[in-house]
Amino acid sequence: MLRSTSDPLAGRPPPSERAGRKALALADLCTLRALPEPVLCEIDAHLTGFLRAAEARVRARAAIRLAECPWAPVEAIRSLAFDAFEIASPVLQHSERLKEQDLLALAALGPQQRLALARRNTISEKLAERLCSFGDRDCLEKLFRNLGARLNARCAEQTADLIKADCLLREALSGRGALEVEFARSMYEIAGDAVYALLDDICPQALPRLAGLDARPDAVDLDALGETLSHQLHEIEALNAEDVLRATQNGRTDIADHAVARLTGLEPADWRQTLRRSPVRVAILAARAMAMSIDHAHLFYAALCEQGRAHPLPVESAKRAVGELYQQYSRDAARQALHRMSADGSIH
Repeated sequence: MLRSTSDPLAGRPPPSERAGRKALALADLCTLRALPEPVLCEIDAHLTGFLRAAEARVRARAAIRLAECPWAPVEAIRSLAFDAFEIASPVLQHSERLKEQDLLALAALGPQQRLALARRNTISEKLAERLCSFGDRDCLEKLFRNLGARLNARCAEQTADLIKADCLLREALSGRGALEVEFARSMYEIAGDAVYALLDDICPQALPRLAGLDARPDAVDLDALGETLSHQLHEIEALNAEDVLRATQNGRTDIADHAVARLTGLEPADWRQTLRRSPVRVAILAARAMAMSIDHAHLFYAALCEQGRAHPLPVESAKRAVGELYQQYSRDAARQALHRMSADGSIH
């Protein structure tokens, strides 16, 4: 039966279009400012429902808007992440709201998803292991070039044969500057001549006898190893702020503390003591003094928070603190401020 022109439903848009408009409106609302968790939970249920009813082009627009929102509704983000790759891509690369179990499950969906995950700013050891387990060459190259990826011994075991056979993968590893000790040790033990040459090329003085290192050194030996490694890298002018960031993200305080000390001019004990007294300010000043980029400074601070060496701030507050101190202090001024704070602490 035909509707009459007076039918009030005759001119209404289809349900998918109405759902799409509501989804984008809610997505915009979420990105304006951080909302209380109960409010976000309420929005999340509605937003997720609207997204599922919306057209693909609308879901893609919503994914772009929500991907880099640090407080985006969790279920909406998960719905977008497990959507078609063309929709999910920005969420896979950027969203901080995905839990590790989500990331591990997403890695199993296909090579496109794995390549996107390998571009994330920070990649845990578990996710790195998961990505390595599939042996996708393009994904491995991107992963090895990613300084925010934590590579461990299991990663080395899973990829050694591929690295031996592929010079581009070896080149990607060489771009890391220095390799995580566990990863390098495993590579040394199981890889061929091509990888021995790679290890020797990256750290010719610092990592010459990896195979002889005790796999489980005690705390004193770890600290001594960190001092030796940072000293030898510094001597050959190969030590830089990226090494500090990588060691910190990998939980290698034995290496990171000595590296920070050499790049800032502090004694390791003074750096540790000053960091304990004023962790937020000291962490950012140290990053500035080491010439870290603003993005890497935020990652450095976040890694210290994960280890319990600094108290966490909301993401936006932390980024704002980094930006303000970077604007206020030059590299030399930050270095001088660190030394003053260290001296003040030693007096009291």
